[in-house]
Amino acid sequence: MINSHLVERAANLIHDADALIIAVGAGMSVDSGLPDFRGSNGLWTTLLPNGMRERDIQSLTQGDCFARDPVAAWRFYGRALQVCSQTVPHEGYGILLRWAERATHGAFVYTSNVDGHFHAAGFDEERVVECHGSINFMQCTKPCCPSIWAAGSMADALGDINRLTSENLPRCSYCGGVARPNFLLFSDPAWLASRTSKQQMNFQQWQKEARKAVVIEIGAGLALPSIRMFSESLGIPLIRINPEDAGIGDLEGVAFRGSALAMLRCIDREMVN
Repeated sequence: MINSHLVERAANLIHDADALIIAVGAGMSVDSGLPDFRGSNGLWTTLLPNGMRERDIQSLTQGDCFARDPVAAWRFYGRALQVCSQTVPHEGYGILLRWAERATHGAFVYTSNVDGHFHAAGFDEERVVECHGSINFMQCTKPCCPSIWAAGSMADALGDINRLTSENLPRCSYCGGVARPNFLLFSDPAWLASRTSKQQMNFQQWQKEARKAVVIEIGAGLALPSIRMFSESLGIPLIRINPEDAGIGDLEGVAFRGSALAMLRCIDREMVN
């Protein structure tokens, strides 16, 4: 049962804040229908194209996968691009956007998700940090140059993922080599971080304006703790929402064990009352 006093506390923190920092991990996307990273229905297992097995996954998370086996990499991540493009952000994004519009300095999103759903939900692109990059932007695999470009209609153009061959893979328009998504993989020195670095600079500049900010952290687990570490490093009140690892220890704020959408709805009802 949800503690009504904690819900009231969270609602008051949001109501009184002059700025919201929305820190988000993979758990936020689950309520939209996108799989989480772990378990039998995790992201990696559910996106495997025909002919691939779970043991193939580790090699496809490494930074050299597009250079080493571009067809396999594009069948895997091309499917991910299509799924992300076809999935509609859930109601919780709209709730957060409404809260942001009420704050004096609005909100800034800091997310490890590469799905682009905050942009799709109407958040200002200048107010989002995608710390691991985005599947909706491309770069050269080599890379031959520092250019990063929008994927545009690539999800549709890929067609049947299982029909991809070395002849019809997405290409870099500068050198003709294989293109790849502009997101960070493991051991990935080829990732071009300039787009994310610019977003980080935007956040640092915006952060100077806030005097009474609160961080709302959603769906950030301990397996990849970068978002949790970011949230805790800010030194401001923290509202943490997570279905499993929901404690905040001695930090100021409140924690809720539950799904993103359910808890956002619960807090939103309290704010309306």
